[in-house]
Amino acid sequence: MNTTRLCVRTLIFVAFALACLQVQVDAQAQTQPQGTARLTGRVVDARTGEPVAKVKVIVTASDASTTTDDQGQFVLSDLPTGEVDLYVTTITFGLVKKLVTLKPGDNEVQIVLNEGAAALTERVTVTTTPFESAQTNAASEQTLNKRELQELSSVLIGDPIRAAQALPGATTNDDYRSEFNVRGAGFDHVGLYVDGILTEDFVHTIAGGYPDTGSLSLINADVVDSLTLLSGAFPSNYGYRTAAILDIETRDGNRVKPTGRVAAALSGLSGVVDGPFDNKHGSYLFAARKSYLGYLVRRFNDEFQYTNNPPVLTFADGQGKVLYDINARHQIGASLILGDFVFDRNRDRNLLGFNQVFRGNTRNLMANGHWNFTPRADTFVQTRAFVTHSTFKNTNRDDRILEDSDRTQFGVRSDLSLQRKSNRIEAGLYVRRLNVTSSTFHFDFFNGQPVDSLSFDRSGTEQGYYLQDTWTDERHRLALTGGLRLEHSSAVGETKFSPRASLNWSPDKDWTIRAGGGRYYQFPNFEQMFGLLGNAAVTAERATHFNVAVERRFGDRMRVLAEVYDREDANLLFSLNEPRYIGPFLTFLEVPFDNLLRGHARGIELSVQRRSANKLSGWISYAYSRTELTDARDGLTFPSDADQRHTVNVYGDYRFTDTWNLSSEWRYGSGQPIPGFFGQDSAGYFLTSARNQTRLPLYSRVDVRLSKAFLFSKWKLTLTGEVLNLLNHNNLRYAGFDFYSFNGRVFGQLDRVLPIVPSAGVVIEF
Repeated sequence: MNTTRLCVRTLIFVAFALACLQVQVDAQAQTQPQGTARLTGRVVDARTGEPVAKVKVIVTASDASTTTDDQGQFVLSDLPTGEVDLYVTTITFGLVKKLVTLKPGDNEVQIVLNEGAAALTERVTVTTTPFESAQTNAASEQTLNKRELQELSSVLIGDPIRAAQALPGATTNDDYRSEFNVRGAGFDHVGLYVDGILTEDFVHTIAGGYPDTGSLSLINADVVDSLTLLSGAFPSNYGYRTAAILDIETRDGNRVKPTGRVAAALSGLSGVVDGPFDNKHGSYLFAARKSYLGYLVRRFNDEFQYTNNPPVLTFADGQGKVLYDINARHQIGASLILGDFVFDRNRDRNLLGFNQVFRGNTRNLMANGHWNFTPRADTFVQTRAFVTHSTFKNTNRDDRILEDSDRTQFGVRSDLSLQRKSNRIEAGLYVRRLNVTSSTFHFDFFNGQPVDSLSFDRSGTEQGYYLQDTWTDERHRLALTGGLRLEHSSAVGETKFSPRASLNWSPDKDWTIRAGGGRYYQFPNFEQMFGLLGNAAVTAERATHFNVAVERRFGDRMRVLAEVYDREDANLLFSLNEPRYIGPFLTFLEVPFDNLLRGHARGIELSVQRRSANKLSGWISYAYSRTELTDARDGLTFPSDADQRHTVNVYGDYRFTDTWNLSSEWRYGSGQPIPGFFGQDSAGYFLTSARNQTRLPLYSRVDVRLSKAFLFSKWKLTLTGEVLNLLNHNNLRYAGFDFYSFNGRVFGQLDRVLPIVPSAGVVIEF
């Protein structure tokens, strides 16, 4: 009993003593300086969650800084407790400022790093692979992430459409144009979608299809979130085009904090600001560009003394985008894109023909409003209302109008996505009203007097409806998609039905097999129906696609991809209006458009790609393509104007320190046909009876870009030096010949495109 009482008293005494000691410690903690803190962390890529090495982590207002290791981890010791600002960045990635509250002892944090010019976020995008897909079970898809897009857009121009020229299957030989060809088809058969809206001539260019002019994208590369090229057998939610789809999605303003980015280069100035509003219930983004490329081109012309000076292209454009969350289920948004473009031939007026463009002006507008509705986690509905408007005006050497046109599109698009167990059901509609008012004038070759004019004002409605279902068996790694699309055009009075299907099967984690096929239609435009050489009786063009691809993964970051394709074209529109020989006679006949051509495009594309936030990223691709067409009226068989047998596209990017990055691109092409009935000998070019048998010389261009970042406590500065056509290869384009003699000889020459061009730029982020 005494022992028990003694133990109880002892325990009470110890408890009392510990309580007094705790009170004393707490009192001392309030009166004595706090201890130091230790911060450990991990930096990951916002898109894939991959750890990012060689990232600079700086504690502002102190000398403490470090760099992440190969696992993206860092340690900072002896830091003051309380709130500290972290500054986190590396070359080709954006600037992150993060407020962290440190307590004494160990602290841990994860920091999400965004690729350059991407929307600032504090969350990691959920994805299992760096080769993310933009579309549901697409059979043939290539994407550019933000880092690749920034590097390939180039300092000189900043053009996202030009960046797509480096993708497998894309071909071009004209440095002055954004547009490119896909698998032997011209850009007029490639659907350019911007935020879900199919655009018509939505680039900085002039009307009329003049081969000796140029073009630039209306979209600032800094506001692009993703770019996807669907080279064939694309899904049912896309329509109105027969060859391919180029889908550009612009980014939203960030929901974290206001940010800004200003870029200056030899060609122009651009800027972007974005951020949250209304307590992060909404976001805004505003961007603008202004070129002084014209000054640069004029200096090139004076320096190299070209016989045919490259044209001067001057542009300005702006973009705004606003989003607002009404509640957890409803979001509304609106965007506006404006552009103004001026083309100047930059030659002596007397050296031009009466039907050549001396000056041209183009203005573009696109307004796009949307409503997103998410009634439940597995259901999403988006509805868009849009309008696009473009004006074109071309004048000749005497300031007379060659073309004056006005084009308007307005309509609505609605898309539904519904996930039910193993099935993803997608459905939607795209209805648009088109109107074109156009006046064209033609002048006598010898005295410049008007000899022909044509004006028309036409409207029509196109309707598209689609339904597709993707069934997924995760156990067997199998996905099957079946889709239908119905399209109607009031202008031609046709209704077309398009079945489409695709398959995606992975026998194991390293191998994937994709296949797809479908029917595609493209209605004629109003110029082909009512313009010069127009024919109101023409009907829709048709293409049937077949694609098979095999992919082999090596680890998480590398893949090898092989794809074969066959595109069967029919009812293609063609106007045979080129000088040629028919037997012994030289003729200059002009034949109206008609559905005369049928043929095929067949080929294979091989690529090796590594995509990572660290070390080397890029790809090597080779494409072999053969496109042959037959004219039903004359029995002519010839390669398409966009046919190129061999194409090599190589891109590489290497971030070797936290402040230095090197990237390079090489594009090679064996040469596209000079469109027309041309032969070539030692004396030059002459007319023949065979079409597209003479080709441009091979195209080869190497671009190199070196960037250096300077890190400051509140902002980041990146200097970039760039050399286009580093090897100064003499690349040529067909820009039209001057005239033809009655003996069949052709006078004129091919135009050289960009020589070696050094450039420099600076980007400031804050």
